[in-house]
Amino acid sequence: MTQFQIPSLLEGRLISRPDWNQYFMAIAKVVSTRSTCSSRPVGCVIAVGNRILATGYNGAPPGAPHCTDQGQDGQIFCARRANNVPDELKLGGGCCSLHAEENAIELAHRFGVADLLPGSTLYSTLSPCVRCINKLKANSVAKVYFELAYESVDRARDQAWVRLAKESFEVYEQLTIEGQDAKKIAGALLGITSERLLPSG
Repeated sequence: MTQFQIPSLLEGRLISRPDWNQYFMAIAKVVSTRSTCSSRPVGCVIAVGNRILATGYNGAPPGAPHCTDQGQDGQIFCARRANNVPDELKLGGGCCSLHAEENAIELAHRFGVADLLPGSTLYSTLSPCVRCINKLKANSVAKVYFELAYESVDRARDQAWVRLAKESFEVYEQLTIEGQDAKKIAGALLGITSERLLPSG
């Protein structure tokens, strides 16, 4: 993980603005803070023409109890683990959460912009599982950038998903926010973003 001091107001303004990939990945990371999955929060952005089409994060469907709301006495709660569902069965219904990509795609359909999904780009804090790969393919998403590669107890399965993803998308690449981009973005998040640098008038 990148270690740095938050830049001063002047230093932050002098750092060049992030490129589009860094920009959208930073937004995906902020979106992940809305996740209600206790185990692994995930956020994503679907963009087309350098504009945000939809965002999504993982969590229980509307109206269903969230894992993050069910822990007691400071304990982390996971519905799948509480029900002793093994990892290999979680995608078949053992996990109550919808994935970030599923929620973003559903949002695009709900608001009538799904016709813009073909050729779009996904930015996600985690590489997609096989279920989401197929849903992204079905909606003709063209490119996928992810911060962290998906890993599970079944390494052979993980590698099969990687092969499928590489066959399915024009671009399938890991992308992390580092260096000056990380400094500028962190400074905007942790400081007062729009504080005036030059005197008024």
